[in-house]
Amino acid sequence: MSASINRITEVSNADADNEGVRRFAVAMKEKLAKKREQGYSGWNHPSYCSMDRLKLLLADHVTKGDPVDISNFCMMIWNRQNPTAYRKKP
Repeated sequence: MSASINRITEVSNADADNEGVRRFAVAMKEKLAKKREQGYSGWNHPSYCSMDRLKLLLADHVTKGDPVDISNFCMMIWNRQNPTAYRKKP
């Protein structure tokens, strides 16, 4: 990884942004594929996976510290067009 980090420091800011996003997206896709192979799926079906469940999974994974997992849960929530904040119950 250090060789690729050095390569990012030697390019323009825009190129570093684009390369960083590209590499991170690859890592996200690889993690999603691995989890699908393990039988995980359904984040895109509200009847199967509620927003509350996605938000609980996000919070749980924040404490575990893997930025790829955290980002994948953020992607799921974002695609379902929901904020990450919990709503207070009346």
